[in-house]
Amino acid sequence: CLQMAKTKVENKEMEVKEAAAQEVAEKTTEANAVAKKFADFKAFLEQEKVNGFQFLEVNETNKIFRSNLLIEGQTLPMFVVINDSVYTFIQVHLVTLTPEKKAKCMEFLNEMNERFSMLKYFVNHEGNLVLTCSVPSGNDKFDPALIVALIDQVRLHLLENYPQLMKKIWED
Repeated sequence: CLQMAKTKVENKEMEVKEAAAQEVAEKTTEANAVAKKFADFKAFLEQEKVNGFQFLEVNETNKIFRSNLLIEGQTLPMFVVINDSVYTFIQVHLVTLTPEKKAKCMEFLNEMNERFSMLKYFVNHEGNLVLTCSVPSGNDKFDPALIVALIDQVRLHLLENYPQLMKKIWED
């Protein structure tokens, strides 16, 4: 009976070790996939002579390319977020809203979200109004040219809609 209990404990220890090894292998695979996407995007920008990006490595599973979009005389921070999800995110930070402005604008932002299904407006915890475009980009489907093309689409969207959005935000 003592031998059976010892064997069960040894088997459980082996299972825990195998699970830990599997977790380490998965994290390594995810980190390698993120690093490959990051390197591919960086190489594409260099090859196509697209400049104006800063490269930020937050950690192994979160890499960011930062740039700006000039819209209506405003320099808007723009980020391409590459992480261990199946998405790559294009985000543009538009303005910081007070709680009163946020409450006033939510209906309008929801209308914008309904009209433009590939783009989403949201207000983060810090009160920043963010426009985001989520691009499916699994490890074997990551396409830097598509990301750059979508950045241009986001820019065109803002050129057309930013004045109306800002008017709504700043009206009393």
